[in-house]
Amino acid sequence: MKMQSLSPKIFIIAALFLTLVFNIQANSLKNNNITIGDSLFEKKDYQAAIIYYKKAFEEDHAFSQQMLSRMAMIEESADHYVMTLYYLNTMYSYYPDSRVIQKMEDLGDKYHLSGYSYTDLEYLISIYKEYYYYIIFSLSAIGIPFIVYLFLRYKKGIGLGMRPFIFVCILGGVFYLNNYDITPSMGIIKSDCIIMEGPSSGSAVVENIDAGHRVRVIRQEGIWYEIDWKNQYRFVRDVYLLPIGN
Repeated sequence: MKMQSLSPKIFIIAALFLTLVFNIQANSLKNNNITIGDSLFEKKDYQAAIIYYKKAFEEDHAFSQQMLSRMAMIEESADHYVMTLYYLNTMYSYYPDSRVIQKMEDLGDKYHLSGYSYTDLEYLISIYKEYYYYIIFSLSAIGIPFIVYLFLRYKKGIGLGMRPFIFVCILGGVFYLNNYDITPSMGIIKSDCIIMEGPSSGSAVVENIDAGHRVRVIRQEGIWYEIDWKNQYRFVRDVYLLPIGN
């Protein structure tokens, strides 16, 4: 009876501990380019600030919600709507916010762009991405004490009931989330280009499109991206596409 009363507490304490450790480690990470960029931004030297922000983003693969928001603001003030949408999309991908959705939809409408109608499913997936590591660590933290709990019950000859099935479900969830990306890959058309029927310059031309459209990326094939364009699989050169979240 004592073991049964303690087991839920073990699960909760382990989950909270690992989550706290991970959170402290994540928050301790600093990037010098972001720090310099923030300093320049506060001095209203926006063009210099974005140079350092881009170094952090492109070279260090480091960013924050505030940094991406500021980059989008700077690009919008310069009438660079494609890069504005790119940074907003990247920010939304990691930091879901309905206000960001509204901003992107407004820009999409303003420039007559497709791909900016967001669904509730996309919002839920974005929340999952934001808390991905917390979910994985929490499931792992629950799973390890659960094995000990099942073993002790088994040793005492106590029936396990549905508990092994629950454990298998937890283990399967951790494995799937850790090895498979449930989020669709998206990209933004970087500049005016031609959509092709196949991954070859000799294939049939489907359509000439303007920069800024948001498309779902199926896969990359050499120098070509296969994309979902108007519910059909088409191809575009890699130099014309900005992958989001990669």
